[in-house]
Amino acid sequence: MTLLLAIQMTACNAGDKVITGNELPAAAQTFISKYFSGKQVSLVKKDKEGMKKYYDVTFADGTKLEFDNKGEWRDIEAKPDGVPAELVPAEINSYVSQNYPGQKILKIDRSHSRYEVDLSNGLELKFNKRFKLVEIDN
Repeated sequence: MTLLLAIQMTACNAGDKVITGNELPAAAQTFISKYFSGKQVSLVKKDKEGMKKYYDVTFADGTKLEFDNKGEWRDIEAKPDGVPAELVPAEINSYVSQNYPGQKILKIDRSHSRYEVDLSNGLELKFNKRFKLVEIDN
């Protein structure tokens, strides 16, 4: 309980606001119910960056989700189990399975122009919006 209170105080000091899961946009609530229903939520925050709002959800097992103001996912970090395959574009799943067999996608981040995935072997792969690999980082 003390740790959770410390986390909440730190979040508030950083300009984030701790909220309840019911305060998430409806699309985010639906997403969590569909793909992460068996996980216990530990912390939900709303963050304002300029005029934009973002929502962060942290689960007891360490899984983290970030949503935009409409409730669309921006970032999924699911260590050590990996990001559910149905949340990764088919082209990226195919590329990873062909070129890095046996590796899990532990994190996926998307924006309007790119996708970034972190693999269980430590590599970070960057794809453009057409799912073409554009960079590999160690």
